[in-house]
Amino acid sequence: MEAAAEGFAARRRRQKLRLVARRLLLFVPTLLGMSLLVFAVGRISLVRPDIASLGFFATEQAKQNFNERFHLDEPLVTQYGIWLSDVATGDFGVSFITGTPVIDSVRSGAAVTIQLALGAAVLAAVFGIGLGTIGGLKPWAFRNRLISAGSLLAVSMPQFWLGLVLLIIVAQNLQLLPAGGYVSPSTDLVGFVKSMLLPWIALSVASAGIIARVTQVRVAEESVKPHVMTARSLGVSEYRVATRYTLRNSLIEPATVLGIQVGYMLGGAFVVEQVFNLPGVGQLAISAARQGDYPVVQAVALYTTVVFLLVNLAVDLFHLILDVRAGEG
Repeated sequence: MEAAAEGFAARRRRQKLRLVARRLLLFVPTLLGMSLLVFAVGRISLVRPDIASLGFFATEQAKQNFNERFHLDEPLVTQYGIWLSDVATGDFGVSFITGTPVIDSVRSGAAVTIQLALGAAVLAAVFGIGLGTIGGLKPWAFRNRLISAGSLLAVSMPQFWLGLVLLIIVAQNLQLLPAGGYVSPSTDLVGFVKSMLLPWIALSVASAGIIARVTQVRVAEESVKPHVMTARSLGVSEYRVATRYTLRNSLIEPATVLGIQVGYMLGGAFVVEQVFNLPGVGQLAISAARQGDYPVVQAVALYTTVVFLLVNLAVDLFHLILDVRAGEG
């Protein structure tokens, strides 16, 4: 029986390893496909870059010079080839509107977006795993039903709606935290936390609800397994039973869900940045799209794709490591 269980675990790890290898092999083709899609979507915009940059009253000669400078008078296939070869060398071009290097704008905005997503991920992990564990350890208790209802409510709240509610109640009515804006942590750490706390909450609540529910179910399932019941019958303390026997095998799925949620938080950050006026890549991309600033839009979309692919790859690797360690334990 034990040998069969070990064989099943080994097959599961081999399947996960093949999945990771497949993700690695598909990384570059997926990135190329997304780059083509990003380039095509950027060209669908009704805003003409030459007019957006030079104004309606620019001369035809000035517009022609602008289009020649940025290769906008070339066929689309040629434009894509030029852009892709430049991107491969780390050159994302310059903004049509400001004339500054796109990579500088994206790097500045990415720092804010990553701070937003990581802070929200920490809150989601702490409250999701914490509340899920509290509810799952005693599935028959009233607190389990209360946490289940709270998880469902959290998942049901859209991020933009929750952000607006927090702005109205906490920032405007109670005036406990600033209503928007961004303070760099290098300038004022306390001010940074105050400026990011409401955005972190708005971005993390739905993910915390998902993680709490997954943790709750897994902990409840693990709590009634024979080896856990045996430990309890032998007089092992509840704390030791929970930390050594229950949680050890219950956190693989919540950790995986957390990794996946980080990827989705990067997308949700675009909305939250608009609500709280944060200068992240979401606000940068929306502003650039309105102005027909193709290079900025393409760079932000490509950046988001790369980060999402890397996060999913990291989740698969982390899951594989946890499986191996669980098997060795």
